[in-house]
Parts: sequence; C-alpha cells; structure tokens
Amino acid sequence: NVEAYSTISVRSQVTGMLAAAHFQEGDYVKKGDLLFTIDPSPFQAQLEEMNANLARAEAQYAQAQATVKRDVAQAHYAESQAARYAELARGGIVSRDQTEQMQSSADAAAEGVKADEAAVKSAEAAAAATRATLANAKIQLGYTTIRSPIEGRTGNLTVKAGNLANANTAELVTINQVQPVYVT
Repeated sequence: NVEAYSTISVRSQVTGMLAAAHFQEGDYVKKGDLLFTIDPSPFQAQLEEMNANLARAEAQYAQAQATVKRDVAQAHYAESQAARYAELARGGIVSRDQTEQMQSSADAAAEGVKADEAAVKSAEAAAAATRATLANAKIQLGYTTIRSPIEGRTGNLTVKAGNLANANTAELVTINQVQPVYVT
C-alpha cells in the first residue's frame, strides 16, 4: 500500500496558451522534470521590446551626458568672456550694458548646465526603470516552462494543450508524493 505523503497543486504563474504537457496522467515525475510549456511567443516579444526600450534609454542617457559636457564648455567660455568684458568695462573700453549682457549670457549658460544635469539624472532613472522592466520580462518568460517542484505521481491533467492557463487560478495538475505504508 502507498499513501500520499504530500500533495502539490501545480498552477501557472503567467496567463497564456498551454502549448504542451510533457507527461501523461499518472506518470511518476522527478523534481525538476518539465511538466508544461506555455506559449512563450508573447513573452519573448515583450522581452525584445524591453531590450529595445533599454537601448533607447541608454542612448538618451549618453546623449544627455554629452549635452552636459558641451554646455559646461560653453558655460566656461561665456564666464571667461563675461570676465573679459568686465575688465574692459573697468577700463572704459566697452559699455556697462555690454558687460551686463555678457554676464547675463554666462549666468544663463550656468543655469543651462544645471538643467542638463537634471536631464542626465532623469535619463539615468529612466534607464534603471527600463532595466527593472526588462528583468521582469525575463522572469515572466521563465515562467512559461513549469517544472515539477517535487518527486511524485501526477494526478488528473485539468488543462489540455491549446487551452488558456490563467495565472494563479486554475490548477493544472496535482502531484502526490507517495511513500509505502507497511501493514502488519
């Protein structure tokens, strides 16, 4: 005689079409054996989309960094030009109005650098968020293969290939871990 030592209810962690069941009802399965395959194509497409989004986000980050470098150089030039005009104004060579215009341009360039630095932080955060979404897409794709969590005998197959497997709702199969019972 045998009795169930423990019973496991196998469910899908993602919603998708059940592509294949890799066992027959009543089969003995080992821990780690492939039980089901859910159609991975929608999850693969999502993963590819996230890879493209990450490439775009990283390009935007690199572009924002380049913009900061360019604007820092322009701000340094504007500041040195404003200092030269201030020196010329002290000598009476240029008007005070021209000097104030140069200082105003230098101040605007410095503020532009601050805005660029904020854009770099924003682009970096967007890239990090996209990396997290990409990691989640990889996890979801991994859930399209369902493996046996224990060693045991499979029960009734409740969902057949071609049917929709709903995430965390429908039981796909039960696995009974059995042990012999000795009757004396």
